[in-house]
Amino acid sequence: MLARLLALLLLSPASALAADWWSYDDAGLGYAIELPSEFHLAAPADDANRLSLWPADRSASLQVFGTVVANGDFTTEANGRVALARDEGWKISYAKSNSRGISFSGTRQGRIVYVRGVALCNGAAAFFQMDYSKADMQRYDAIVMRLVRSLRSTRKCTPTAQIVKSFPATG
Repeated sequence: MLARLLALLLLSPASALAADWWSYDDAGLGYAIELPSEFHLAAPADDANRLSLWPADRSASLQVFGTVVANGDFTTEANGRVALARDEGWKISYAKSNSRGISFSGTRQGRIVYVRGVALCNGAAAFFQMDYSKADMQRYDAIVMRLVRSLRSTRKCTPTAQIVKSFPATG
């Protein structure tokens, strides 16, 4: 699927390239993403760290969210998200991950899901999940690729300083 998305993005000036996009910056968790202007925010969610967006025709859904990862272990979090998607009935056809990011996609009942996550500083992570009909694949694949490229950490992570205790000399 990734090769097809790249080819689509490079070969056709899809609406994702020409359309207005807007930037979302979550200063609290330290990530940013560009969002297509054709997608509109739904009513505020109970979760302040989650955006829910849809185009006017509701042919797709886009969730953007940040989270604090249990024990700061992004790899375990990422693998858990793939497992959860499988448990929800998604047939995962593409998955690639490392300690800094994950991308995976799959299908279920004529729909496609694409998930991208990036590790952030201080044991946090940011994700987007887009779900759309296979019939709308050409319409949304270029949008997914731009979302993938734009999701990023906005902070440079530095190792936590070690606390050094000094004890008085005895003698």
